[in-house]
Amino acid sequence: MCANFEKLPEEKKKKIIDVCIKEFGKNGYINASTNNIVLNAGISKGSLFNYFDNKKKLYLYILDYTINFYVNLMVKKMKINNPDILKRILEWAGLKLSIAMDEPVVYQFFASAFINIPEELKTDIEIRYNKLYAEGYRLTVEDIDYTLFRDDIDKQKSIELIIMSMNGISEKYISLYKSLEDNGYEKISQAYDQLKEYVSILRKVYYRNA
Repeated sequence: MCANFEKLPEEKKKKIIDVCIKEFGKNGYINASTNNIVLNAGISKGSLFNYFDNKKKLYLYILDYTINFYVNLMVKKMKINNPDILKRILEWAGLKLSIAMDEPVVYQFFASAFINIPEELKTDIEIRYNKLYAEGYRLTVEDIDYTLFRDDIDKQKSIELIIMSMNGISEKYISLYKSLEDNGYEKISQAYDQLKEYVSILRKVYYRNA
């Protein structure tokens, strides 16, 4: 897929990718202009569609590239996965917040894909979301220190309930942010503070020494 694009020099590829992230993040898939992309990337429209065939393939390529880049960046930055699942959840959320604050254009691009999902791309986005969720679940639950949990509860069910709680919180914010012009960018620090409060409650419920 996109073999002609992959043959380009890395510097030229990066420029095109950065321009696409900005255009799609600012305007969303539907309203993004390939005319703006070719103008800002310094290429012809013929070249763009020689690389990607159509706008949909271009968008999905940029989305896959950006997902892979930032997942790998987060894993690299995290270095050690905290054995305390509740601290781990906060550390990963804090890392996402840090990247979002440093890269607002990237935040808007991901928001345009996963918060306000274009109808034409729902199936494609769902496949990518499920893959991301599976990787996120693995990183969340592997090598957990179960000794932190109370002895009088089922530890595995407790983990499942914690994950369900996190999913519910995530859905809450997606629902709140999808109607906002900035996709909730100005509220992400506030959401992180609220997440810390939720995690504090979960710690009192499930841990032996809360």
